[in-house]
This record gives sequence, C-alpha cells and structure tokens, in this order.
Amino acid sequence: MRTHVWTTRLAFLVVAAMLAAACGNGGNGEGNGGGAGGDGEGGGTVSLLHGISGEEEQAALQQAVDAFQEQTGNTVEVEASPNFETVVVTRVQGGNPPDVALYPQPGLLERVSQDATPLSEAGVDVGALNDQLVPGMVETGTFDGTEYGVVVKVGFKSLLWTAGQRFTDAGYEVPETWDDLKSLTDQIAQDTPEPGRAPWCIGIESADATGWVATDWIEDIMLRLHGPDVYDQWVNHEIQFNSDEVRAAFEELEEIWFNEEYVVGGTTGILQTPFADAVQPMNQEEPGCFLHRQAGFIEGSFEGELGTEYDVAPLPGTESGPPPALFAGDLVAVHTDNPTAGEFVEFLLSAEGQEAWMGHEGAGSLSPRADFNPESYPSEALTRQGEIFANAEFARFDASDQMPAQVGTDAFWREVVAWLSGSQDLDATLTNIDNAWPEGGEE
Repeated sequence: MRTHVWTTRLAFLVVAAMLAAACGNGGNGEGNGGGAGGDGEGGGTVSLLHGISGEEEQAALQQAVDAFQEQTGNTVEVEASPNFETVVVTRVQGGNPPDVALYPQPGLLERVSQDATPLSEAGVDVGALNDQLVPGMVETGTFDGTEYGVVVKVGFKSLLWTAGQRFTDAGYEVPETWDDLKSLTDQIAQDTPEPGRAPWCIGIESADATGWVATDWIEDIMLRLHGPDVYDQWVNHEIQFNSDEVRAAFEELEEIWFNEEYVVGGTTGILQTPFADAVQPMNQEEPGCFLHRQAGFIEGSFEGELGTEYDVAPLPGTESGPPPALFAGDLVAVHTDNPTAGEFVEFLLSAEGQEAWMGHEGAGSLSPRADFNPESYPSEALTRQGEIFANAEFARFDASDQMPAQVGTDAFWREVVAWLSGSQDLDATLTNIDNAWPEGGEE
C-alpha cells in the first residue's frame, strides 16, 4: 500500500517549474496549483486532491468547498482520483504536489510528511484545533512532534447496536461498563438457550479482506483495557503482539467469540457470515440476537426504525462514563506554501465548514469537532452517533490502517482467521503477526 515512487528527472522538473512560474502557477512544490491573493481577501486559488469515490460523498465535500468559495472569494480546484494513493505519492515526491490533500490513512501521510508543510507554517492555528476537536484528532496527523495533518471527517466504529424496543421489553439495559456487557451477554445466553438464538450476531466474511471485523474488535478492546498510550505503542510495534497487553485483548475477544452459546452460529457462523449480513437474525420478529458491534455504516443492514426495531449506544469502556472511540476517516494536509491552502484547511475544520460538509445527506460521516451541533446531521442515527463521539474520553484511528500493510491488512487479518478456524493456537497467532512486521517498521 505504501510503495515508494521516486522521480529523478531533475532537468525536466526545473524546466516545468520555470514554465509554471511564468504562468503564475508555481510548480516547484512551493505553491503548485495555488495563486497569489490567499490573504483572506479573496482572489486566491487552491488545489485539492482526494480519493473520495461515492457521488453523494463527493457532493457533500463540494458543498463545503462551495461555502468556502462563497465566503472568501477564493477558488478551489477539486480533483478526485480513484488511484489516490499512487497519484498523491507520485505527485508529492515528484515535485508537483496539490496544495491540499485528503488522506484516508495516517500512515500514507506519514510516508510523505517530509514533503508536507507543517500546519503551523501553513497558517493553521493548531492550538485552537486542539481545543475545538475531539481529543486525538490532531495527534493522528502528528509525526516526530510536528503536526502535518488533522482529521477532518470521521467514520465512527465503537458502537453497540441492540434490538431496540425488543431488547428493552426483554428486560435488558444498555451496559455502562465492559464487565456489564459481559454479564449481559451471559444473561441473554441463559434466556435464549434454543438453537439459532444467541446474545451476539457476528460475521467477518469479506472476501480477500476477511478478518478486518476481528481486528476492529481487538482494537476497541485494546483502547478499553490499556488506554491511548499503550495503544500507540502497539501501533508502532514498541510493544509486540506477543505481549501481555495485546494477549489480554485477544483473550477478551476469545471469551465471547469462542463461546458457542454467545454467538449465532458459533465460530463457524462468524467465519462464514458476510459482515454486512451479520445483523439479519436481529431483523427477525423474534430476534435471533440482541447485540452487534459495528461501525455506523451498518445501519443500512437493519430493518425498521431506529429506537424501535433497532437502536445504537456506545460500546462501553472499563469504567462508567464516556468510553474511548475507535474511528477511521480522512486527514487534511498541506503540501505547498500557498497561503490560501491554510485558509482553506481552517475553513474545512471550522464550525461553518463542518456544518456545510457533514450536514449534507450524502456525507455519512461525523465531524471531528467536539462542539458540533448534533442536530445538524441529516439523520437521527448520525445525530446519536455524533453525540457519542463528541463526548468520547479520547479517540484513536484504526490501528491496522496505521501499521505496515503486510501486518495491518495482511498478517493481522490472516492469522486471526486461522486462530478462529482452530488451525492454530493463540501463541502461534501472535508470534506469526510479529514475525510479519518489517525490519525498521517500513515496507
């Protein structure tokens, strides 16, 4: 995922830079795509490169772009690339960067951070962002102590979905702590001893990506058991998978996933059920399960109305109160000295910019702002999720997406599946993942 692309045609680049400069467009990596006038008085031009693919999601982003252009008089040249990862690396390392780019993984931004402009140098008030955003948003784009990017939109993962009114009518209450969740699981198992019914619906089948659902669970458990510092050490392989901390997270998963009475279909069902279909037993008139842990996108798999046939709550932490949040999303970064770029970044992260973007019905994402008005979201489900996320104790980006690709989206997935299938024990699983880690942490 992070193949380095080096361009050595220096003579060509020099000529290109001279030609571009003559046209007033920069082209030397110090303002490419931008123009003069980015001083808050309008007349500037900024280029934006992103990999957002869905038409509705692009329309949501465009609504924020339009709001910026209308307010400032500046122009944003938007480019969507279906091969964003390759294109952005090639352009940044080749001396032809966009002014601003949206990165779907922190690791990809870190890889090109030596060719990025620190946010503070771009005119972004990083201190203000730290005060305004959910804890963890700025840290996600900070490398070696320098802030190069910040989370600008969020896909929230730490959610517990229940069978709604039927869950309540059965006498169950949303758990406040992780221990409460385990006690509830056991209680539901005792209440539903018949075949085909169990506390949890879980499915991880996802073709070549089978396993990511399990890694999300482990990441959520790591945050709850050990907090952000240990989580960050794990992401950077400062503590290994075969450590007491990570082993404890796997063992917590094992308590639920390996108990045939706790999951519809047992471990076989977990392995064979497509992740998007896992909630179907909950859609039955008499629910086959009462609990499901999945990111916000899974709402599309439920039938009926939120609060009636299904409902959503925070995945609890180890103590009562706001739990930590696991998320994915996009980071915004600057690659030039175009002054309009910093102005644009600040707008995208402002209350007005976020409302224009996340308030669009096609966004399907949450705002990283702690003060974002939940009523501005276009659906009740997003409003509920937004309230949970904004109150999170702290937030961390998906760990597997930050690890080297041969670990996070290969060995981690593959070895967990082997463990679930019974073909190897936990010791072998953890050791095999550690052994996949590249020397020096690079690919």
